[in-house]
Amino acid sequence: MTAGTSGTGSRSGVPVPRLPGRHLPWLGPLPAFRRDPVALLRAARERVGDAFAFPLLGQDVVFVCGPEAHAEVFEADESVLSAREAYRFMAPVFGRGIGYDAASPEEMDAQIAPVRAALGSRNLDAYARVMEAEVRTRLAGLPPEGELDLLDELNRTTVAIATRCLVGEEFHRRMGPELPRLYHELESGIRLAGMLSPRVPLPAFRRRDRAREAITGAMGEVIAERRARRPEAGPAASPPEGDLLAVLLSARTEDGRPLPDRIVTGILTGLIFAGQHTSAVLAAWTGVLLTRHPEYVPLLRAEQAGLWPPGSPLDTRILRRAELLEQCVREAERLHPPLILLMRKALRDTVIQGRRVPAGSLVMISPAVAHRMPEVFRDPDRFDPSRYAEGRAEHRRPHALIGFGGGRHRCIGLAFAYLQVKTVWSVLLRELDLWPAQDVHAPDYSTFVPAPAAPCTVRYRKRSAGPS
Repeated sequence: MTAGTSGTGSRSGVPVPRLPGRHLPWLGPLPAFRRDPVALLRAARERVGDAFAFPLLGQDVVFVCGPEAHAEVFEADESVLSAREAYRFMAPVFGRGIGYDAASPEEMDAQIAPVRAALGSRNLDAYARVMEAEVRTRLAGLPPEGELDLLDELNRTTVAIATRCLVGEEFHRRMGPELPRLYHELESGIRLAGMLSPRVPLPAFRRRDRAREAITGAMGEVIAERRARRPEAGPAASPPEGDLLAVLLSARTEDGRPLPDRIVTGILTGLIFAGQHTSAVLAAWTGVLLTRHPEYVPLLRAEQAGLWPPGSPLDTRILRRAELLEQCVREAERLHPPLILLMRKALRDTVIQGRRVPAGSLVMISPAVAHRMPEVFRDPDRFDPSRYAEGRAEHRRPHALIGFGGGRHRCIGLAFAYLQVKTVWSVLLRELDLWPAQDVHAPDYSTFVPAPAAPCTVRYRKRSAGPS
């Protein structure tokens, strides 16, 4: 019996074992969880097994691990295991009634439907041109050699890419250099305390709310300008600007009306927030791993030489054929997944892998733990891009590689994110020589999308500057 079929109130199955140890009343193992949730969950799995329960902030958490358990969670009906209920703490980013805070799963799907079309393969070539241009713009501002904070540079680059591709040139010009700071403040407001209440009066939450107000205010001005330019636009109008904002302004509700501005700004803000930071983090970890394993750089450049003639634009056809680069990005996703915790709220009693999960429990999966299972990935702590090659393809086991989620709630911007990371590193590998400037890059677990802890410093030299 799976979680997706056990929504009738079944109480079959055996109880989930409790995580042993002395925990604080109500708080549970909060100090250790805040410090390093992945270490806590990995150690607990080694002691207890692939399913265990523990209290956290007054909530009973049921942790499950392994591809079969992932399948049951990802494929469960929303009425049994609800992503919407688990992620309602994201409402301050999207806005009330938008995304996970929508009134129903059907309404959430209707809000997201235009996004799926805009991020489809038909538009990716245009996005690739914007991505390449932004990377080259950032490179042009660097001295011939020196040190840089890789994460900071990639954050600035991906913010510019996301705003140009999704909201448009007007918003990009209007906000300028303020955007990286605002999105950092928005992202830093997604903390463990938000699971308890996103309205706790923390300084980080106040900064989050001010940042969202500034971002959505500027988006509102751009929306007003575009609506004034195109008052005749109807349901069949073709969005001339070519960005996601144009798609959303052309979309219509079931009764034929334009989407309300608050829905448009909420979807855009949430999507850029989710997509920009995960892309920047994945790109940063890819760079960290390549500087630690420089033996792959000549192979990647040889692959480029055979696919991408000098002076020609980068496009999706080239990027799709860059198999080694994709394998390196996948390995970065496996070793350092952008999302380390995936959650569902149990709305009914259910069973996962024979374990009874009571209604009200928070069901938790960790890609960071699952990706290091030796039963799934051979020698899991080793950087080994060849594990994705034909004949081995460890990632093709269903629900094995889950850094961007799975099932119906898998990240809708996954193709966009991979395109962005591959574009960034196609250009950087061609234009820069890179070396590590520090021995250790530990994950920063202060937020739900752990980047390398700041500063993420690397040394570089522009290849046009001559041999090092």
